[in-house]
Parts: sequence; structure tokens; C-alpha cells
Amino acid sequence: MAEKVKFLVVDDDQEVCNFFTYLLRSKGYEVETANSGREAFTRLESSRFNAALVDLKLPDSDGITILKKIKERQPECEVIIITGYSTVKSAIEAIQHGAFDYLEKPFVDIEEMEKLLERALSVRAQAAESIIEINGLTFIVGQSPKMRRLLTAARKIATKNITVLIQGETGSGKEVLARYIHAISHRRDRPFLACNCGAFSESLLESELFGHEKGSFTGATSRKRGIFELAHKGTLFLDEIDSASLAIQVKLLRVLETGEFLRVGGEEICKVDMRVIAATNTNLATRVEESLFREDLFYRLDVASFTIPPLRERQEDLPLFINYFLERETKLKQSPMKRFSEDALAVMQEHTWPGNIRELKNTVSQALVFSSGPLITVADLPERIRRKKVQLPVSAVVPAPEAEPETVPEAESEPEIKPAPPLPEQSAAPASPREEVPAAAAEEKKTADVPLLALQPQQTQLLELLNEFETQLLETLRLKEGFAFNDFYQSMKEWNDRLNKKIIAKALEETYDNQVKAAELLGITPRALRYYLKK
Repeated sequence: MAEKVKFLVVDDDQEVCNFFTYLLRSKGYEVETANSGREAFTRLESSRFNAALVDLKLPDSDGITILKKIKERQPECEVIIITGYSTVKSAIEAIQHGAFDYLEKPFVDIEEMEKLLERALSVRAQAAESIIEINGLTFIVGQSPKMRRLLTAARKIATKNITVLIQGETGSGKEVLARYIHAISHRRDRPFLACNCGAFSESLLESELFGHEKGSFTGATSRKRGIFELAHKGTLFLDEIDSASLAIQVKLLRVLETGEFLRVGGEEICKVDMRVIAATNTNLATRVEESLFREDLFYRLDVASFTIPPLRERQEDLPLFINYFLERETKLKQSPMKRFSEDALAVMQEHTWPGNIRELKNTVSQALVFSSGPLITVADLPERIRRKKVQLPVSAVVPAPEAEPETVPEAESEPEIKPAPPLPEQSAAPASPREEVPAAAAEEKKTADVPLLALQPQQTQLLELLNEFETQLLETLRLKEGFAFNDFYQSMKEWNDRLNKKIIAKALEETYDNQVKAAELLGITPRALRYYLKK
């Protein structure tokens, strides 16, 4: 005979304990109660529980401490926090420490409470879902405990009309989480608009956010509604919020506090109603200490805060992401289905993914293009993946370990390879890694360790290769009667287009899909790069 489901109820109010005892026993469940933290710990030593209801405030302890103890001793037990001191922050903290959900006193909606208890008992079955489809959008949950707790907390606050702050490294999926919150909120049928605060100068950002009146500045030939107006009743995602100037931050604070603002050059007050979700890849608390970010705006944004774990801390989810991106890219490119070899997967597992999910997506896409057969091998992976070098982004909390001198050239730590003076004809051999290099010779040793390709002027090398190709081509080419010159000319144009695409892809690869830096490498403007990408 199967064991009965058993609940633990921890509350210093005996009436609350009696209420849950009656309710749960009427459903056929067993119940044990405790009026203090010490009594709860004793119960945990003597019995196993399927679920626990724990008050947030107790005479000798608190709900978070008891929650941690339950998860330590009985990790399979689902915990629901009870609170009469309801703050979103305490609820999110509890959920991020492993709580299933929370209940607010007084218990008004008994039917909804019963549904919550049933969901808590069935959460193990729900945990098998790794990919969620909502309104045509796909969200990958994975099996990472950190990510599952984060999404559980996100589901809880999605129904509340509060601002959200999302922190995480570049490419970790901050906008994806913002879209997920919007998709399950009551604003889901309204617009979701995104604005990258780091992509505009101060004056342009102000116009982008708040709009402008005709004639307010040179080039303002008509009235323009800003993104705040366009996002009315919906959700506004402000990425790289730390890039906003202090002057812009003042205006953002006013909108968040009052829902009011003025267009640039305007006198009419505009009123809006939207949820703001802000994101950053920096530590805003540190920026506040450095007087680079307003403290009052930080607290206004930090009502509900989430930190997305980087991909290197979610290694168990890597195969899921790889398969998802591979299937999606295959459909988009309308190419035959392929798979990664075991060796290729092993190399990808060893990579630290400083560009996170964005870098992984780009890697899968490139490997799919460059592979010639049904199997994607190590040779099809980008060079930066094959190096097996430990790389962490600048925004990472943990500093990147130093590379071994004998295995990784010093120059490879830099994503950009810039032309440098050619090597002297007779260069001294690099010193042994264990030899002490005198300070005067340090720069010479650094130069000696740099690969030859990085030191020779790239323009000269490329021109020599192109001239050689041109000479061989013209020697072979004979424009005799009957030669299909037009077809040949079109083929050369197509070849040139393919070469340009690969050069652009290489620049994006070296900069982890940062279009501004890639444009700098290519010597073009970001606008021109976007034009080429659209083509």
C-alpha cells in the first residue's frame, strides 16, 4: 500500500496550524505541525514530508532559514512560504532559495489555495518540461536548478504590476527572460518593445525614449512618439540601463514614479501605463557606490531582481541548447538534418562560452554552414572553440584564469588582431615559460610569442594572395569565341558575395556578435554593417 502524502505546517499561530490541519486531513493527507523553528527541526529529524507550509516570521527563527534546512535534509520536499508581511522581495528570495511558492495572509481564496497545494505535490512531474511554448514563442528552461528557481520566481511576479531588474552577462538571455515575463503577464496582448540604452548618444536616447515635438532640434521635421508612448499598456524593456546618463536617469525616475513625462521640446504632459523591465551586465550597486548610477533609480528598479546564471554554470543544459539551435537553424536554412560528432560535443562542453547563449547559437549556425557532410566535426567548429582556451567575459564575477604560456599564445587572448610591425629578420627564440624574463626584455618576449600572422601587415599578405590569384586566373582565362563571359562574371560576383559574408561572419565571431566592435574591425560604420547583414 502506498504511503500517504504528509505535510508539515510550521506557524507560531496555533489557529493557522489548526486551519491547515483540518483542510489537509479533509483531503486525505497526513499533517504534522510545529509552532517554532526548533520544533520544526525536530519534526524533520523524525519524519519525511512531501510538502511543507512554513511561516516567514517565527519567534526563534525565520521561514528562509527553515526553508534552507528542509532543502538540505529533505530536498524532495516542496516548501510553500506563509507570510502576513508580504513583500515581493521576501517572496522572491524564498523562491530563489528553493521554495515552490508563497501564500499571503489572510487566506481569502480557499479554492486557489487548494490548487496551489495540488501543484506543489505534482511539481516533480512538471519538472520534466525543459522547453516551454507560449503564444508562438519558445523558452528553453533546461534542467539547471538555478534556472528553474529563477523561472519559478519570474512566474510569480509576472502577474504583479511591478518593475523588474534583470542582471546577467552579455548574451545570457536577459531579453528572453523579459519576453517570458511579458508573455505570461496580463499585458501579454499588448506590445513588448525593447530599447538598448547603450546604442544611442544622450540626446538621441532622450528622443528615442520620450519622443520629440516638431522643430525641437535640427532635423525634427515632425512630431515623433517615443518608445514610452508606444509601449502604453504593454511592457518596455530597457537594456544596458547602466549606459543611460545621469540626466536621463532623472527623467526615467520621474516616469517610473508618476507615469508622466514631456516630449523633447514639448509642453504637454504625457501619461503612460506600462511595466518597465530593465537589464544590465554590470553590478548596479557598485555603479551607485561609484556615483555613476542614481541610488533612488536603482531602488525603484530593484523591486524584483533576477540574476541569470551564465552558460558555463548551466553545463547540463548545453546539449539541449545545441539540439534546439541545430534544429531551428536547419529549418531556417532549409538544409538536411545534421548532428554533432561526439568529439565536437566534447570540445563544446570544454569551452567556457564567454559570449553565453548568443555565442553558442552563432557557433551552431556557423558549424552547420561549414560542415560538408551529415556529421558536424571538430574541424567545422570556429577556431576560438577548438583552441580550448579558458575565456570569461569582462562582466564575469570570476576573473579569467591565466593561460599556460606553452599552450596558448599571448596574442590569442585578444579578440581583435591588429596590424603590427613585421618581425625582424633574426628574432630570438622565446624564453622558456619557467625562465624569469628581465623587465627590459619583457616587451621583446611578448612580441616573440605572438603568431607570425598577427605581426605581419595583413593588408600586404592579403594583397599578395589576391594578386597571385588574379595572375593565375587571367593566365587561365581566354576570352575566345563561345566563352560564356556573362555566366563567368555572375559567378565571380557570387563568389565575391560569399567571401564578404565569411569576412563579416569572422568579424562577428571575433567580437562575440558585438556589431559595433565588428564594424570597427571591418572599417565600416555600424549602420553599413546592419545593411550588409540585412542583405
